[in-house]
Amino acid sequence: MNLAELEPARRDALLAGAKRLRLARGEPAYLLGDRADRVFFVRSGRVKIVRTNPSGAEAIVGIRSEGDVFGELTGVSAGYAPWQGLHGAGGDAVRATSAIAIEPAELDVLAAQAFAGALDGDVAIARAFARGVARRLAAAEHELAELMGKSVPGRLVDALGRLAAEHGVAGDDGTIRIGINLTHKDLADMIGTSRETLTKELRVLADVGLLRVAHKTVTLVQPKAFPFARRPFTGST
Repeated sequence: MNLAELEPARRDALLAGAKRLRLARGEPAYLLGDRADRVFFVRSGRVKIVRTNPSGAEAIVGIRSEGDVFGELTGVSAGYAPWQGLHGAGGDAVRATSAIAIEPAELDVLAAQAFAGALDGDVAIARAFARGVARRLAAAEHELAELMGKSVPGRLVDALGRLAAEHGVAGDDGTIRIGINLTHKDLADMIGTSRETLTKELRVLADVGLLRVAHKTVTLVQPKAFPFARRPFTGST
């Protein structure tokens, strides 16, 4: 769900009871195991959604930017979401992921019960929510199918293409700069590999002239080599 899908009056009504939260880079909106009783709307900046497996390995399962909503699945049942698989004392749902700012971010925070009430009371908001969930599910299924059996270089090329499609800034010379500052560990967590391996594979792609890396910024020099980067994208700084 993205707030841009809602008419301004509906958006204002939805956020009427929200509180403002400002995060510095690296600061969490919530952590694994926290009570899942709030829904977050991104006003500015970007937040990564991180899942941690029992061995402690992390995977970035999403990046939320301006207008995006996260933590919203708790809202559809007023804070009790059994499908998330984690519960605190008394059966209250707790977070199965962590949400951490990857750059300074400003959020609107709404109680999960208030969000559930908005879904019950306004069919347009409910439909926007359903479309958002459907899009994320379809994207997750597609990415899983694409990743099955692919090597680390293949997964990296796909991930960079998707990042360019979602956060790309077009250059006059035909390049696409990924307009989001991700560390090598962030990229490694996105494709399920080590930071060292990720750095090596980036160097290989740079050496053959497909991309360049400078100051934590990746620019696709040959976008056509990155399949998903061919899709339309919206540039942002």
